[in-house]
Amino acid sequence: MIFSNPFVEVINGMNGLPTKVYIQPATDYLRRKYKEREAKLFITMQQVLAQVNDLLAPDEKIINFMPMTDENNSQMATGGVMGMYNIKTLAGKDYMKAQDSLRGNRLMIFTDRRIIFFILIEFIDDPTQYFSYQYSELHNVKLREHKQKVPLPENGVEPEDVWYGLDFETDNKHIFTEFLTQENGQLFKKNLLTIPSMQGIKLTDKVTRNNRFDLIFGNVNGVLGWMMVLGVIYTVVMIFIIIQALISGDTF
Repeated sequence: MIFSNPFVEVINGMNGLPTKVYIQPATDYLRRKYKEREAKLFITMQQVLAQVNDLLAPDEKIINFMPMTDENNSQMATGGVMGMYNIKTLAGKDYMKAQDSLRGNRLMIFTDRRIIFFILIEFIDDPTQYFSYQYSELHNVKLREHKQKVPLPENGVEPEDVWYGLDFETDNKHIFTEFLTQENGQLFKKNLLTIPSMQGIKLTDKVTRNNRFDLIFGNVNGVLGWMMVLGVIYTVVMIFIIIQALISGDTF
């Protein structure tokens, strides 16, 4: 398996963390391409950071950054058909060509008063394409830890794969749902403890919404649950129709 996206490592560098390549590219060519992408992405992120600074209030401070990618996080809203995007600017085209990426790289920025979130290429194209979540509007946040044993050959030690489910709704009905890596989850927990404006947020292990409608239809688990229920109902109805047809002697 080849790890070829330097986005996480570049953001870790912006957070002042030591950088490392989790899975070393297998050939000299891939290592060289990785370094080229890393260098170009570092320049891109300096430009992005300048655009982010223009969004901040005069005394607002950035605390840290949380990177999310299709390789490490969810691809539900950014991969496949949902990952398609019509690039609008030369800067966006340069980014896509250099990084071989469209909507996969996302960034969550924690300031001393809010979360700023955007999909990188959309923000490069248009700096107004971002979401802002004030901590004062976040009352309940789901941050649920999940663990799964990773099967290995016989006599191997089974490590645990750890990830988190993050979900919240703001007072103005903005909903955010994502799967976080273990490092993402630990960073979110750290911010809850160290950013004063976040300390009023209550952590839960289940989805909470401002009203029942949002809980059912603005909730991935709720939608999947209703789809399962409807599927069962459909199956029961079809079985009933088939039985009635057989009893009456009708043919299909």
